[in-house]
Parts: sequence; structure tokens; C-alpha cells
Amino acid sequence: MDINEVWKHAQPYIMSDVNSEVAYNTYLKDAFAVSYENSVFTVGVALPTRKNMIEIKYKRIIESAISRVIAEPVRLKVIISDGREGGAIEPAEQESAQPPKAEEPKSTPIIRSSTNLNPRYTFENFVVGNSNSYAFAAAENVVNFPAQNNNPLFLYGKSGLGKTHLMQAIGNEVLKKNPDMCVLYVTSEQFMNDMVNCLKEKKMEVFRQRYRDVDMLLVDDVQFIEGRDGTQEEFFHTFNDLHMKNKQIVLTSDRKPKELITLEERLRTRFEWGLSIDVVLPDYETRVAILRKKAESLNINIKNEIYEYIAERINSNVRELEGALSKMIAYAGISHKEIDIDLAEFALASIIPDEVKITPQGIIEHVCEFYRVNSDDVKGPSRVKELVTPRHVAMYLCKTLTDMNFVTIAKVFGNRDRTSVMHGVDRIMKNIQTDSQLKSEIDFIIKDINP
Repeated sequence: MDINEVWKHAQPYIMSDVNSEVAYNTYLKDAFAVSYENSVFTVGVALPTRKNMIEIKYKRIIESAISRVIAEPVRLKVIISDGREGGAIEPAEQESAQPPKAEEPKSTPIIRSSTNLNPRYTFENFVVGNSNSYAFAAAENVVNFPAQNNNPLFLYGKSGLGKTHLMQAIGNEVLKKNPDMCVLYVTSEQFMNDMVNCLKEKKMEVFRQRYRDVDMLLVDDVQFIEGRDGTQEEFFHTFNDLHMKNKQIVLTSDRKPKELITLEERLRTRFEWGLSIDVVLPDYETRVAILRKKAESLNINIKNEIYEYIAERINSNVRELEGALSKMIAYAGISHKEIDIDLAEFALASIIPDEVKITPQGIIEHVCEFYRVNSDDVKGPSRVKELVTPRHVAMYLCKTLTDMNFVTIAKVFGNRDRTSVMHGVDRIMKNIQTDSQLKSEIDFIIKDINP
């Protein structure tokens, strides 16, 4: 990105902060980029009055805007110039009697492009629960020890579970700790579009410089490069270059690497070099915490029973949870009513499902998510300790939450003998009478299963 592009990309930020179309058109509209050296960004204006006004009133606004674009702090210098090579400049510059530096052959300084990070995505406002604590811990580890333990960090899971939030929070936290680091966040679509545009304009070196001269590359929704041979080829070399330079890579996808079946094998294997983590649906307590955090950010005081009402009925993803809360708050504002259960029921009637049919497979999935085990292993023949309790809990819930008999349940669990199911269910029934921890775990799972 050259200085003219930087200046162009800074304009929307400047216009927004100036907040006056008249002032912008009068003092700033005709300003232009001159140079960028040693963290000093120089702009030119035609009149002394414009120079003085910028230095007195708009200097910090412009410095902030440029810094947001190039991801590093800058100092602004304003000169008087007509914009032509060798044109008039301010008197202090004339005294040097040196030929314009623009005429001397020199290399163009590297200017970092925007990080693309959303400052709202931070670790502080990411709600951590049982369903995402492992992913959060891995994200913190990447921040504290970049490119050491988990490289790449591969976060996968369904849409709306917080993968993008966590990924961008990594970038924001890294820059908070070390502002000099170069961090770049893009979607796979942005990566592909940048590559296509640079190919058309014969600027592939610019493209490669942008993506390979970074300390941390964050790529969202990497599954969308499946089936795109040219993009995969360039991404492969970008990945290799960064990994060999010991730079951190973080990726997200809707599936784990092995399930990206139309992705080149050499990319799939590289995605598995580091740590792959499944970001799963938030459990009941996490859903309540997410709703409370959202309400607090809006400075809205809501009774706990309202959070519980929504969390018990919406167990899909974070976006739908927050959408339900926002809809309820908006309805309360329009109708000038207090937020209570009656209002919540009315406002959310169209988005809260009437009734969800409980299936044995659904029960097994919820149990496996809670205990972090594989459903095939739970239904399989293995009798290792880590699988026995989840298997017996799932059998117990199939018996208590559905109308299935022991024979039917036995078929679901790998065609087991009916007596083994009876033994497992009986064992859980006895243990929950004395084991408060187990009872709490089962109650927790039921809240997730039975919205």
C-alpha cells in the first residue's frame, strides 16, 4: 500500500472524526500525501491558512486516522505545496537548497496495511464457559507464546459460536502487549479477492509482501478456499513462508481439517501441525452468562429469571441468543413496558421453538459435549474409565427423557445386551442419591437437552 492509498483509506476516519462537512471541505479535502519516512507522514496543502488550521485543530485526528490504516503510530507534518514536483514549499524547507528528494532514486518504505481487527472483540468481553474454556486457554497461550506451542491454532465449529470473536481477540491482545507487532486479520474471501486483484494488476509482489511480512496472520472461514486451486496454491506458499519464519498463524473453519475433503492434502496436513480445537455450542450456564454480559454492555438491568427463560429455550448459538435479547429490549422500549416474563414470552414467541423432540442421538451428543468424549467411542465396545460414566449417563437420560425401553436403548449403544443397559441406568440412579457432583452434571445436561 503506497502513501496515496494510505491517505485515501484514512479519509473516512478523518471525515467521521471531524464531523463537519463544511470544515472538511474547507481545510482537508484538497490535502494530499507527500511522503512517509521515519514514522513521519507528510501532507501538503496549498494555503498557509489550511496548514495552520490543520496543525491547530485537526492534527491528532489525522494522526489517529493514518495510524489505524497502517497499524503503527505516526507523526503528522504539514507543508505548503501546490502538489507539483518541485512546487512551492514552506520557507523553512527552501533554506536547505537541496534538490527535491523525489528526484533521487530510492526504495519505497514498507507501510503496513490495516490490521482489519475489530476493537470490540477482546478477551475481556468474551464469555468463558465449559464449552469454550479449552479454546480460550489455547488463545491465551498463543498471545503469551506466539509461534511456540500451537502453530497453527485451528478453531472449528458451527457458525455463531464465537470463533471470530476469539480469533480477533487474540490479535487485539497481542497488539496491546506489543504494539510493534504486525498483525493481519482477513477472511478467506478477502485473501482470494486480494490475490485476484493483484494478479490482474501484475502486483503479486505487493500481495506477497502484505501477507508474508507479518508477525501474525489470522484467516477466518478458511473452508471457502476449498476447490479454488489458484488460491490454495498461494495460500500454501504463504503458510509455508510464515511457518518457516516462526510467525504465528490462526485459522477458523466450520469443520476440522480432516473434514475439508476438497482441500489439497498438503494444506490439510499443515493445518493439523499445531492444535485443532472444536468450539461447541454454549451450555446452559454459559448462555446465561452471555445474556447477562450483553445486557450489561447495553446498561440494561434485567432480572435473572429472564436470562434463564431465554437460555432454557434457545440453545443454538451466541448470535441467536443475543438477537433474542435485543429483540426483547427493543420491544420493551417501543411499548414502554417493563421487562418481565410476560413481555419476554410475547416478544420472543416468533423465535423460540414450540417444542423440540428429544432423540437418543441428541442426548448422546449433549453428553459427549459435556464430558468431551467422542460419540462413536461412547456407543462402542471400549470399557475405559473415561467412557463408562458418559455412556451410563447417556443410557440413563435415554430411559428417563424418552419412552424408549431397555431393548431399544441397547440397540442405539452398539447392539448391547439389554441387561448391560439396565445395569448402567441402575448404577446412575443409585449414585445420584449420594454423589452431588454427578447429580449437578446430569441436571446441567438436562437443561441443555430440554429447552
